[in-house]
Amino acid sequence: MNSSSYQLLGLFLSVLNYGFIFLLIFSALKVDYYNSIVKIFVKAYKPISKISLISNQLINVLFLAVLIKFVSLYLLYSNSYDSSVLILVAVIQNLQIILRIVLFTIIGGVILSWVQPKNSNAFLDLVIEISDKILMPLRQYIPSAGGLDFSPLFIFILIQFLSGFLNDLLRYVV
Repeated sequence: MNSSSYQLLGLFLSVLNYGFIFLLIFSALKVDYYNSIVKIFVKAYKPISKISLISNQLINVLFLAVLIKFVSLYLLYSNSYDSSVLILVAVIQNLQIILRIVLFTIIGGVILSWVQPKNSNAFLDLVIEISDKILMPLRQYIPSAGGLDFSPLFIFILIQFLSGFLNDLLRYVV
């Protein structure tokens, strides 16, 4: 295959990987499955779930996301690295993607809490729901101070810490 074919295949695998990671987040947080965006991901996953070997949806989606990332890394770096290293890199990169999605979702939820759009749509509802479900456990321990909610700040600090740890781990592995 030529270079453009590898790039096209890499793009397809990246989009597929992000789709499985979004489905993983939706499943882990148990978001509203009547949301039209979530329905698209669930309907696309349904045929794959029938042929999977693992019955737990959360583990199955995580396995598929890591497998897809591994295949894309293997196509690019199979001559340079061992397969076990590529599997570990695939896991770390998927965790980094999850942290990035969570970070931007919380930022979106914070902005939407200030703006409060009049006409709600499925995407905005999904952002608010994911943000609230992530922040809810922390809000039980950190009350709002005069109308200000500091729980996103602690989540941002935790995400930065975890991102730094994963980057250091990735540098150590590779």
